[in-house]
Amino acid sequence: FLSNPFVYFMLNFVLLIEATGICAASWFFGTIHKKVAGFQLDEVYVGTAEERAAGGKADTSMHPGREFSMGTTVNLTTAELAAAVENTSPGEKTFSERREAILSKIAAAKEMTKTASPNEQSKYESIIKAGLADLSKLNAEEGV
Repeated sequence: FLSNPFVYFMLNFVLLIEATGICAASWFFGTIHKKVAGFQLDEVYVGTAEERAAGGKADTSMHPGREFSMGTTVNLTTAELAAAVENTSPGEKTFSERREAILSKIAAAKEMTKTASPNEQSKYESIIKAGLADLSKLNAEEGV
């Protein structure tokens, strides 16, 4: 590929343009490609937002129930913003899922303690103690 003299010449030309700082070579070649290929603005192909709405092809969300208005600014009330955040945040983990995560951290720390130096072992032991404290809090929260 690079042994082709044309490619070698174009690569050096592009690097020269980049080095001068006149413009990024990608914009330069993109402009040339646009003229050669005859590209036009998106409005020519898909129409303006008003034309699409008038033709029954208004911009809509791909997710049912999450309609939105296209634009750069969305004016939301505090309640609407809270509802939007609630809609996108993951659900609360169950007690068993939280317990499983804590126990896996404790098990991993115990495993690492076996091969750790004495200085590192104290750090892993503190991780284990913190995990056991978290487990106690979780049990108290659950009422076990």
